This record gives sequence, structure tokens and C-alpha cells, in this order.
Amino acid sequence: MKTKLLVNLIMTGLVAVCMAAPVYAESAAETRNLFKAAGPKQTAKDFKPAPDKIKTNFGTLKFEGGAFPDKASTQRIYDELDLQRATQAYMDFLPSLSLYGIIKSQVRDFKFKSSSDFAVMADFMKPSENYLTGNDVTVYAFATLDLKVDGATVMEIPSGMYGNANDAIFKYLTDFGPTGPDKGKGGKYLFLPPGYKGKVPQGYFVIHSAGYRIWAMMRGFGEVGNGNQAVNWFKERLKVYPLASGPRDNTVVNASGMGANTLTPEDASAFTMLNEIIQYEPAELFSAEQLGRLASLGLEKGKPFNPDARMTGIFNQAAKQGVAMSRAIVYASRDKEINYWSNRHWEKMFIRNTEFVNNGHNDIDARTLWHYQAICVSPNLLSTTPGVGTAYLTSFRDKEGNYLLGDKTYRLTVPANPPVKRFWAVTAYDPMSRSLLDSGGNITVSSTRGVDTNPDGSVDIYFGQKAPRGKEKNFIKTDPKKGFFVVFRFYGPLKGYIEKTWTLNDFELME
Repeated sequence: MKTKLLVNLIMTGLVAVCMAAPVYAESAAETRNLFKAAGPKQTAKDFKPAPDKIKTNFGTLKFEGGAFPDKASTQRIYDELDLQRATQAYMDFLPSLSLYGIIKSQVRDFKFKSSSDFAVMADFMKPSENYLTGNDVTVYAFATLDLKVDGATVMEIPSGMYGNANDAIFKYLTDFGPTGPDKGKGGKYLFLPPGYKGKVPQGYFVIHSAGYRIWAMMRGFGEVGNGNQAVNWFKERLKVYPLASGPRDNTVVNASGMGANTLTPEDASAFTMLNEIIQYEPAELFSAEQLGRLASLGLEKGKPFNPDARMTGIFNQAAKQGVAMSRAIVYASRDKEINYWSNRHWEKMFIRNTEFVNNGHNDIDARTLWHYQAICVSPNLLSTTPGVGTAYLTSFRDKEGNYLLGDKTYRLTVPANPPVKRFWAVTAYDPMSRSLLDSGGNITVSSTRGVDTNPDGSVDIYFGQKAPRGKEKNFIKTDPKKGFFVVFRFYGPLKGYIEKTWTLNDFELME
């Protein structure tokens, strides 16, 4: 018995030591004093150079005299180096490209003449306007501000408005409405350009911007109405004008069905767009490392951008590779925290926070995950206060983990009593454009539009080509030629969602 007890104690100690070993190793690395523990002596013979022939995925590289790249290898190396840098630049600048694509589209496609012009999705957004995961259940209003053109700019926000403003790199500036400084009462916001030296008057919510171009998005509920009523409501109440000149006439258009292309190009033209951004915005908006990478590719502030055929081909391939990587990050995430519920396939759109930081470093894959599939950044898109803000979850897969395909039929059962203060909605999207699915039929089921409930209070939503008899209100039509994904929106999420005591079911394949 004593021997057995002794063995058990020894084994327990060994397990404890083994478990502690990684922690000790990490701690030792952090506190290592090289003056006391630099390792055993080495000489020049201990250096192990790379060989004079290196196999890579872009060919075998040969080096003369041990390290001099031959002509063919030199070309391969620089082609690959430029391709890698361009691919990373495409992904790093995706937020800037996304915002620029939106504001350029609004000026080009909705014919804005100044920052006093607005677009209102008065009859709700349509598939013809490809805003990233925009919804077709709320009335949007969009404005484009340019502080280089107008200088300090005033934005008069009506009471009861919900929305936010983002700068030229899609960084959060402020919320409007109940979650903003006006607390839902409305008020005057003053956006100041980089390096502003003028006097700041009283009576404004002052916002300092590091860039010139700003995109403002607002949602209207209740009294805003839709159609002409919504257009007139915003025309009477929403104002944007230079501080220096004071109020001026505004133009408001019903943009529903007008058609627009807000998306970042997925070919070489993305780099032409990126050059436009770099030339216009202050250099201080970007890091020296980012600007250095672009300069090595021929994009440099104050200099012409004239890529030759070789670089145009590289830019074209880089954009496609950046898209391929972004698709993997979004649709096949390897982040261990991606699932909202551990036993479901519903995924977070903001993985940890809306600043895209994790343990003190930039959370670059989380940033790509959001900006490739969505727009607007605000801390209130990741609500942790019951009844405040919104919450979004995506699903790309069914219960078995297979992608959602438009030629199949699925059922999604929403349990009784969804934890929302305002309403919930589920909308289908095209995985290629990440915009509203253009299926020729209904693509949203929402508690605001009336749904048929089961005796226990749950709601069955069907996806496919034909609605089950009597379930037309609960049906979303898909495109049989492509896949689809959905966003489930919680407007004013309550405790059941935030504390995960209420759980949304997975998609069930019915065929």
C-alpha cells in the first residue's frame, strides 16, 4: 500500500510538473537575462545558410556562387515579392477601400452634388443596391461629408435617429441617437478636419476626424414612414453644411431601386482606387509601414501611379488572392471564438470587439471578417446592455456543417420569445457580393411583417424554391444556381441573447 501511495504521489507530481512546463517556458522566455543565459558558445561554423537551390511554390530558385540569384530566379523572386505585398495591401486597406467605394458610389450613382445631398432607402434597400449585408426592413439615410471641400462641417441630426459616422479608414467616429452624445434628442454635430486651428463654437457635439471623407448612416423608425413620407421627413429634418457658410438647401433622393455599386473591386482597378485614397487623404492617416509597402508597389503620395503590364497583372492576381483569403476568413473561419453558441453554427460578425484588437495587437483576421462582409463600425453593433443597440449573427452552414445551397430546401426554427426589445429579422445574402440575395422572391422574414407561429410560440422559416402550403409568410426564396447565407438581426437584444440562455437552432436540410 505504501509503495502504491508513493507511486501515486510521484505520478501526481510528474503530471503537475508537465502541466506547469509550458507556463514556465513562456515565463522564462519573457524574463530571460541574456547576460546569464545566452546559450553555449558558437563560432562562424555554427551558421547554417539557406542552400544555393531553394524549392518554392513559385519555382525552384538558383543562386550562383552560393547566394547570387540567377536572372530567372531574380524575376521569379520580384514577381512573388510584389504579389505578396500587393495581396497583403489589398487586405490591409480593405476598410479604406470599402468606405471609399460607398461614398464614391453615392456621388456617382445617386448624383450627389455636395455634402448637403442625401440618399434615403425610402422603399427599403433592393438587390440593385449592393451594400454589404444591408437590410431591407429599415429605412436608411446616407450622407457623404468631405472636410477638405467644406472644412469644419455641421450635421443636424433629428431626434429619435439611430446611426453612426465613420472616417476614411472606416474607423468609428460617433453614434447618433440614443447611443450617441445626443441621447436620442437630436442635436448639432460638428466634424473638424485634420489639423483644424479655428475656434470651436459652443453648442455642438464636437468630433475630430483624422481623415477628410466621412460616411454617415442613419436608420429611421416609426414616424419616419416610407416612400415620399420618408423622403420629406429627412428633407425637413436632416441638415449638413459647412460651419463657415451656415445652412444651405439640401437634396434628398429616394434611392430604393436606383441601382448602385458600392463594393470594392476584385481586380486590378482596386489599386487605382487605393491610389485615389492615398493621394487625397492626409499621409498621417496611415502608418509608415503601410505607406512603405504601397511605395514599393508604385503607389506613393504626390507621385503619378502608372503601373506597367507586369504590375497590372500582379495587381489583378493580388486582388483575386486577397478575395480568396477573405472568403476563407469569413466562410471557413479558423478562429476558436467564432461560434456564438458552442453547439451551433451561428457565427459572430465581430469576434471579440469593434476595435479589432486582441491582447494588445491588431486582430487583423477579425478586421477582415467584418469588413469583407459588412459596413459601419460602432461599439453599439456589439450590444452588451439589454435593450440597447443591435446584435448580428451569421450562418453559412446547416446542422451537419455543410454550406447552405440555393437548390436545397431548409427549415430554420426560431424558438419562442426571441430576446429582443424592438424586433428580429433574418435576411438572405449572396455569398459572392455579400449583398441582398437577388432570387426574384422574398428574402427577409421579420417579426415586423407578421409571421405564422407554432402552438408553442416558435417560428418555422423555410428556405428554397417553393413555400410549403400555408407558410408563405415564413418563406425565403433562394437562387438554385448559387449558395446563400443569412444574417439574423436582434434589434435591442435582451438578456436571453446577451447571457446565451436563449439559443437559436441550426438550419435543417429537408431533402
